[in-house]
Amino acid sequence: MADVLVVGAGPAGAIAAAELARHGLRTVLVGQDDGAADHDLVLSGAALRGLESVGATGEVTARAVEAVELRLGPGDGHVLPEAVSAVCGRRPLLDGLRRLAVAAGATWLPSIVTDPVRRDGAWHASTIDTMPPGADRTGDAGGVAVVARHLVLATGAPPAAASHATGLLCARPYRGVDLTASIVLALPAPRTIDPAERPTCVWAVPGTRAGTCTIGASRLGPADPDELLQLALAVLADGDPRFAAAVPAGPAVTGALNSGFSPENSVQDGRLLVGDAAGLVNPFTGEGLSYAVQSAALAARAIADHREDADAAGRAYARRLSATFVGYFETATHAARRYHLAWRVLVATAGDERPVSAKVRRAVLTPEGFSGLTAADLMPLPAADVALLGPFLLACDEVAVRTVRAEWPFIARLLIAGEDAPHQRLRPAVPFYAALLAGGKPPDAAMATLAAAIELATLGALAFLGPMPPRAAPGRRVDWAVASTVLAGDFLLAQASRLVAASAPEVSWSFADWLGEVAALRAARLDPAGRSRAGEVFAALLEFPSRIGAQLGGAPPEAVAALREFGSHSGHAFLHAEEVLALRGERTRLDVTLPGMLAGRLSAIPDVLPGIAGGLLAGDPDARAAAMDVAMTGCEDAHRAALAALGDVGDPVSARMLRSFVTTLCAPSAPPPE
Repeated sequence: MADVLVVGAGPAGAIAAAELARHGLRTVLVGQDDGAADHDLVLSGAALRGLESVGATGEVTARAVEAVELRLGPGDGHVLPEAVSAVCGRRPLLDGLRRLAVAAGATWLPSIVTDPVRRDGAWHASTIDTMPPGADRTGDAGGVAVVARHLVLATGAPPAAASHATGLLCARPYRGVDLTASIVLALPAPRTIDPAERPTCVWAVPGTRAGTCTIGASRLGPADPDELLQLALAVLADGDPRFAAAVPAGPAVTGALNSGFSPENSVQDGRLLVGDAAGLVNPFTGEGLSYAVQSAALAARAIADHREDADAAGRAYARRLSATFVGYFETATHAARRYHLAWRVLVATAGDERPVSAKVRRAVLTPEGFSGLTAADLMPLPAADVALLGPFLLACDEVAVRTVRAEWPFIARLLIAGEDAPHQRLRPAVPFYAALLAGGKPPDAAMATLAAAIELATLGALAFLGPMPPRAAPGRRVDWAVASTVLAGDFLLAQASRLVAASAPEVSWSFADWLGEVAALRAARLDPAGRSRAGEVFAALLEFPSRIGAQLGGAPPEAVAALREFGSHSGHAFLHAEEVLALRGERTRLDVTLPGMLAGRLSAIPDVLPGIAGGLLAGDPDARAAAMDVAMTGCEDAHRAALAALGDVGDPVSARMLRSFVTTLCAPSAPPPE
């Protein structure tokens, strides 16, 4: 008798088995080698973090890759600064993950399993040994009967069927291509005028051996693997003549692409589906490894939390999948169904460094997790504060996602932090909630709707910040970069205003006044002879939630004034912390590089040091040192001023939350002196 039977010994199954065994569950992993040839795989940043979280990095040898280059039709490519990747061999990855499962205590049967049957509260199955005599066996083998309370299916994608969510993946190793420093991701132009044409994605991965690479492609809908690989070579060679010399170095590997994920279908008759079996594959790019890792870990956690109740484990798993991947697959599916439109928008914004444009690229093309205003910064909070803040933020998320998910699903990805401590993320709803508490009584749960409106409006304002794209050529062509920006920004602001009118009409005037102030500051930034006003823009974005929260919570006048000051100083601190990250060459919370910050007037440094932008862009170390000093000092001064303002906030819980918020906001800079 086992606790869990895991069917399928690919990456998802092996990780699920390892995690289950670590939770003390008796786990049987059943799966044979699929016989596919070895080739090199991409490990995205999300996949690398997932492997690290389950302790698999010691078993998997991967080589970091400097950049991911996006090519959209003919012409030069664009480096995706937000993409972090590595490469590894498929065979070493599988072997390492299976060793990990066995080392954790799982029993691996390199066999196939008959259809499991559920009766008397348990799953009953038999295995059939398919390994030839004398074969090297890492795990146990032989035909055995297995009885388990829980069943996890990690059997990979089923054969492609006639569905919008199915297609084909193929890959083949090649030699004769000197590809070492970057991964190439190419989205060829639509081949027809049919607006319903399905997307094709092409990629090239540096090989683990010198002079080799793996070239692959994916397509939704029917496809011939030979034709697809020929197209991949032609697309790559069109942008880079090195690929014209590619010679096959091994057999092609072909598999079904299943991107039909939905949380409600991830549990079928008590079976928990993980990875490709659950349809967790990006239909736009064919990437699925990161989702295999994440879903396997989520399934293991759900089972560990409900060891005696398989149905409860299934419900918990579906909830966690929904929270983790909210909006993601709707985004990719919408993009796949509207390939002509999605391709044109991506072409127009490929080099765009406005915050929302960068986040849209990640929402469609990469499996990175993110939340709207910031990256994965976590505030240290005591358990009692988490118990207060957590339900409010979850309610805020529910309202915001429900408001935008149907029409603009990628925005749902901007609003959700997923399973990883969403209540400790930096976001505008935190100072709003803490300011509500300053009145000395628990906030009304209905205020979560206003918090959602504030976060939607903040994203709407961010849509218009940053460097504007070049003007489109004259004529009747659509400027897709500007059009997508205006549509997304206006949609967010309109939905935010609608929520305010419906849930808190008494603050509609103040809300409209805030939006007008932000718009005026944004317009003032367009004067190239004027100051950047960047600090004032971000001060306004965080001042309003702090002020209006204090007023609605019934805080005394001195606390309202103090919280207004706190929010304003926090906005300045956020901008200076962004500058520090950009000057260090690290990823900023807004996904804007240093050149993008300077070109988009998203930095206050030129206001303090006129004429320094040229030196910064040229890499002058003296200019960089001077700019870093300005940014660090500005962040520390704003941090100190924000903490001083909290002296007039009488409620200790409110002050503690806000102190943690601004201190985490300023983490890239040195802490202020005591």
